[in-house]
Amino acid sequence: MIVLCWDFDGTLTYSDPLWTNSVYHALKMTDPYTHVSFQDIRPFMASGFPWHSPDSDYRKTINDHWWHHMNHYFFQVYQSLGVSDSVAALSCKKIRSIIRQAKNYRLYEDALSTLQQTSGKCQNIILSNNHPDLKEIIHALGLSPFFQDYIISAEIGYDKPRPEIFQLARSRYPHGTRFIMIGDSIHADIIGGKNARMETILVHKGYCEQADYCCDQLEEIPKILSKKLRILHEKSILPQHWV
Repeated sequence: MIVLCWDFDGTLTYSDPLWTNSVYHALKMTDPYTHVSFQDIRPFMASGFPWHSPDSDYRKTINDHWWHHMNHYFFQVYQSLGVSDSVAALSCKKIRSIIRQAKNYRLYEDALSTLQQTSGKCQNIILSNNHPDLKEIIHALGLSPFFQDYIISAEIGYDKPRPEIFQLARSRYPHGTRFIMIGDSIHADIIGGKNARMETILVHKGYCEQADYCCDQLEEIPKILSKKLRILHEKSILPQHWV
């Protein structure tokens, strides 16, 4: 059995700077005349999230606690930009509802067809550094029928490339013969996956010597997998109807 571990943002979907837009629009909804711009907020979104410091242990900062942790950071961002405490507090309360809007996420045009081709032949699971409401987004985008499991950093307290998040995937599929991490981050997905003894596929980022495979398009992945399935069948690991 091949287990495909899929990253989400930047791999299956893309968006305008998601967090910058959400933090900015939350502020604009609260104070339409704010002096703070999108560009003012953007540098702050390059830090402050658990996945920016994955060596830390966030097991006590999961699910709703994850949002409490991040809202504290967003409040500090607003403060540093000169936003009043009252406006900052009201803005923070709006960010989660904005992030949960499926319209903020756009599927790569070959994402759906690729997942359709891999379903049934492989176990598709989400393995993502992400907020705890990600399952709702996946369902709203019509992708939930293609995934058997979800491993989301904000639900378990570990972020890629921490080995624990990859080990959890392995522990849930003890009969897996191949584990393949698919993602767009060299550090989190490719190096993290390789360190966890997974094969890796880098997508949308050109060539990377650390990755086992590099794909400009998701639709290339089933061709790679078909070769692996034939090899497994030749070794009598898979029945004929899987090939």
